[in-house]
Amino acid sequence: MESPVSPVEFEKVAFSYPETRADIFKALDIRMPRGIVSLIGQNGSGKSTFLLLAAGNLLPTHGTVRINGIDTRELRDEQERQRHVSLIFQNMEFETEEPVGDLLEYVYNGGFIEGKDREFLPRLIAVFELGRFLHKRTQEISKGELQRTILAFSLLYGSRILLMDEPIFAMEAYQKERAMEFLVSYTRENRITFYYSVHELDITEKYCDYIMLFSKKRPPLLGAKEEIYTRDIIENAYEFPFALLKKKEAVYRAMLNEASAAYRE
Repeated sequence: MESPVSPVEFEKVAFSYPETRADIFKALDIRMPRGIVSLIGQNGSGKSTFLLLAAGNLLPTHGTVRINGIDTRELRDEQERQRHVSLIFQNMEFETEEPVGDLLEYVYNGGFIEGKDREFLPRLIAVFELGRFLHKRTQEISKGELQRTILAFSLLYGSRILLMDEPIFAMEAYQKERAMEFLVSYTRENRITFYYSVHELDITEKYCDYIMLFSKKRPPLLGAKEEIYTRDIIENAYEFPFALLKKKEAVYRAMLNEASAAYRE
């Protein structure tokens, strides 16, 4: 039987960044479900901030955020926090001295997966197509390659909650589909909670149980995919016609592909 405790709970949470003082959230009360939740909405509507608060990387200005019933203010030890939750930041970049292959082994050996299967790491290397650059350092690989590596890191930690902010934007189309199919299958099979933000509504439509829809004018709306993913609700949140929104996504993807190609050069 699943625990009645919500994986992530916001209780009267208010948050603002010191440099702007504008409220991102005001007295937000929400109990997140177990399963797979896609976070969508306009840029600047609070998706990234929500994930940072949900992971304990940011603390609320007022109110309480709980991860598996634990106040995030109490999770001061980084290793203990990662036992509960793993967060992938948007545009995450870092430089290392060790090659990717060694880092993957290190993360897996130091992670929290019980009864470790020695075939799991080779499986991730195959699924995320990491084999060609295991000998390279992170600063020597492309944006898409780094994203796929970070996805593997997140799974190797063995956290029970996975939070991902735009984790696939720099990948090629087939890699996005392959990555999402694996993430959904793996998290469902192992009863891991998985929340991710994404710009592409096609991905949301295919790969989630619930949708959390963000708007600049009102608190986030959370519900089953079938309830939220409707033309009227989407248009109201984005303040943009649904058909044109799809075209806007195609332009956005083209821009990302160009940026990714420039990065590789």
